[in-house]
Amino acid sequence: MGVVRQAEDLLTRIKDLERQVRELRRRNISNAVISDGNLEVRTASGQVIMRAGDIPYNNTTVTGLQTFRANGTLASIQWDTPTGGGFWAFFDEAGAILLSNDTVSGSSLATPYLGYHVVPWSEVLSPPQSTTNAAMETLHRIHGQRQNPWIRVLLIVQSDAGTTGEVQVADAGTPLTAATPIAAATNTYTWIDAPVSGAHMDAKFLDVQARRTGGAGAIRIGVASVLGRQS
Repeated sequence: MGVVRQAEDLLTRIKDLERQVRELRRRNISNAVISDGNLEVRTASGQVIMRAGDIPYNNTTVTGLQTFRANGTLASIQWDTPTGGGFWAFFDEAGAILLSNDTVSGSSLATPYLGYHVVPWSEVLSPPQSTTNAAMETLHRIHGQRQNPWIRVLLIVQSDAGTTGEVQVADAGTPLTAATPIAAATNTYTWIDAPVSGAHMDAKFLDVQARRTGGAGAIRIGVASVLGRQS
């Protein structure tokens, strides 16, 4: 004959189960393995904000990770194939790709398309801005808004025979780095990497300055490109 549990026993078991559930809620998940399907993270209202594992993409199922905005639009995706060559992208709220890798070449970016810079060939051969000044003279001004902590300036540098000089990037007259020496009778490209002070999106006006340090000829400077870069 079966044993009929008393109400007190059932109440004790219910309280014990409630205690175990509370403990599970407090615990961190470690060494968890999901070998099939996917893991979803949802908001209190039930909106999926992250999905990992087997995820849908372009009418198929791939293995990867998706993140979503609170309104349900896809924010980012990363997926791979068993042999590699996967894909990652960030999307705007309309579904357009803002940033993604190039899956065909296996290197670099697919989007966005980044511009190149054009300088007339005559100005490559002989930059029109020149100085014979013994003190630093501003030949070019760089205009922009600070989004990266450093800039990289590609300069076209030319000097006459027997003439040496220096070139630098300055902010309101203060050099951002040590001056770069210019040898005599040169016509070459020179990179200058310089830190940019200020807050995000501050308007910046930086000067490319040069001077003659020896000889009787001129120092000529052209600006081929200016890029923001990381520290």
